[in-house]
Amino acid sequence: MKRQFRWPRRVFPYAAAAGIGACALVLGACSSSGGSGSSGSASGSGSSTFSILFTTEDTQTPAELNKLAAGSCKTAASAMPISLQSTPDANLQQKVQLLAGQNDLPFMYAADNTTIIPGGTYYKTGNVLDIGKALDKLGVSDDMTAVAKSTIQQTFDGTVPSVPFQFNIEGLFYNKKIFAEHGITVPTTYDELLADAAKLKAAGVTPFSASGSTGWTISRWIGILLYRELGPNAMQAIKNGTAKLTDPAYVKAAQQVADLGKDGYFSSGITSLSYDAATTQFLTGKSAMMYMGTWLLASVNSSQNTQGNNIGFMPFPAVTGGKGSIDQYPANAGSPNVINAKLYGSNGQAWLKCIAQNYGSASLADQGTFSGFKVNTPVKNLPPLTGDVQNIINNTSQSVLWFEAYFGQKANADASNDAAPLVTGQMSAQQYMSTLQADLASGN
Repeated sequence: MKRQFRWPRRVFPYAAAAGIGACALVLGACSSSGGSGSSGSASGSGSSTFSILFTTEDTQTPAELNKLAAGSCKTAASAMPISLQSTPDANLQQKVQLLAGQNDLPFMYAADNTTIIPGGTYYKTGNVLDIGKALDKLGVSDDMTAVAKSTIQQTFDGTVPSVPFQFNIEGLFYNKKIFAEHGITVPTTYDELLADAAKLKAAGVTPFSASGSTGWTISRWIGILLYRELGPNAMQAIKNGTAKLTDPAYVKAAQQVADLGKDGYFSSGITSLSYDAATTQFLTGKSAMMYMGTWLLASVNSSQNTQGNNIGFMPFPAVTGGKGSIDQYPANAGSPNVINAKLYGSNGQAWLKCIAQNYGSASLADQGTFSGFKVNTPVKNLPPLTGDVQNIINNTSQSVLWFEAYFGQKANADASNDAAPLVTGQMSAQQYMSTLQADLASGN
């Protein structure tokens, strides 16, 4: 099965404000210091330039790194100044492949998941540093949150080849005022959630906002139900081929989501409802809940939210008798940001240590975004919900992946495109899961 990371376009909601001028990549100044794909060691000073290749769509990370270079990481930046090159996401892998063929990969680069896992192209050529091992050698391994490390290891076959500049968890955002008005407390089981949804619908309130035109807002429900019912290895079993999406337990999860649609618990007109419209519906009090990642906080903390501090966040409830735990949050750590092991020396050590100690606080303070690093310097005046979510992230030790994490491009597309037909009854749960299983079987 081909495993390729594909972000939904709304995953980087903050990546707009801080523009950054790109300069030429100074690859000729980079000296090779040797190394291996699984290494956390350094030899000599390594590269003299913190050369970076990112996508033009990600303005947030380079902006924050440049700000650190002028502040907390000024000493590291003096020895190893940042030199940025950016390329559109659509051209990124071609660019990386070209540089790799010339043995000119920069110090840090974005890469396809399949190339940086053990056995992957760049891993085998020694261009991938194991960040987890490197942080351990630097004595700052605790500065990466446990849940971020868990998420990356699940994504990359037990290794940590990516610096987690972004990090988000998924759960149910809910309207505290609507809950109080209808005598509802935060549910801890799925049966309680269904009972609450029935109560809300009977009172004329839409229980759940979701977007049919952005179907992953629906398909993620299937994934979280599978994790709650079958446990944290539910999708790992699909990847390993020890289970199929057409197995009864997997079809059951799709059927449960179809039943939510049949019972009228999702937004009216869901087939054509856009992501923005579904978000607006929830943030203006026209629905009670929305299953979403914590990138939604960008909208919660904006003028789009008319409900003020009445928006809360809860874990998806447990399934009675299920093997999963309510404190296992689906999580992602952003697109891969790889450090080239061949260029990692004492200069790179200084930069990585400084990032681990400072990036979490800087990102949260400057842009209101979460990373996979702890907030070592408290950030004042955080919106209450943002602070609550940060506490959850800091105190969560195990994560699970999102439903489509191990899917190829076609399976990703079908999971999203067929989600609305699933909840409107135009496609059966068996048909939905059979389509995805066929995609996976064909390597798509």
